[in-house]
Amino acid sequence: MEDKKESLIFALPKGRVYEEVFPILKGSKFELKDDPYKTRKLVLDTKNNKVKILLVRGWDVPAYVTSGAAHLGVVGKDILLEKESEEFIELKDLGIGKCRLSLAGKKNLFIGTTRMKIATKYPKSSIKFMESLGIQSEIIYLHGAQELAPLLGLSDAIIDLVESGNTLKENGLQEIQVIRDISTRLIANKAALKTKSSLIQELLEVFN
Repeated sequence: MEDKKESLIFALPKGRVYEEVFPILKGSKFELKDDPYKTRKLVLDTKNNKVKILLVRGWDVPAYVTSGAAHLGVVGKDILLEKESEEFIELKDLGIGKCRLSLAGKKNLFIGTTRMKIATKYPKSSIKFMESLGIQSEIIYLHGAQELAPLLGLSDAIIDLVESGNTLKENGLQEIQVIRDISTRLIANKAALKTKSSLIQELLEVFN
């Protein structure tokens, strides 16, 4: 196996986004040789011996790319908005993993209030949005099951990703306002754009 330092390391998030990227790579020169469902390896070989796939949490992809531990990465725009202080180049909107970042809560949420408790895992985006509405917000950081927070009195509303909206309805909430549309992006390490430009271009062509 070629030394990883000489390889292009491509960071993919585990989970739903990976499930959508996998078919794109299949049949290309960057198709995985290792089966991620049958190995515990986190750095996987592809048919191109100069390209390795690194499987990590989506929230960690920007850190790997910024540091140069990975040269390319696939990550949701929701995460990039929270990681905007980290240094990477956004190369392409892949047009997959489409959803929206929205404020959700009970009907008449805004009546008679200038302060609000928001349950979310997107504190930066949430504070910025609530300030734009002229509402002072207290952020309650929850990594999952935000829909429970208003039901149990932990928060007044939530800011989270919404796809169909069914989970909100099942928990007595409604989508109050869309903050922005979200999709999956391809990002690159700044230095790698120069040192590994030809390989990066080849990978870009797979996603065109």
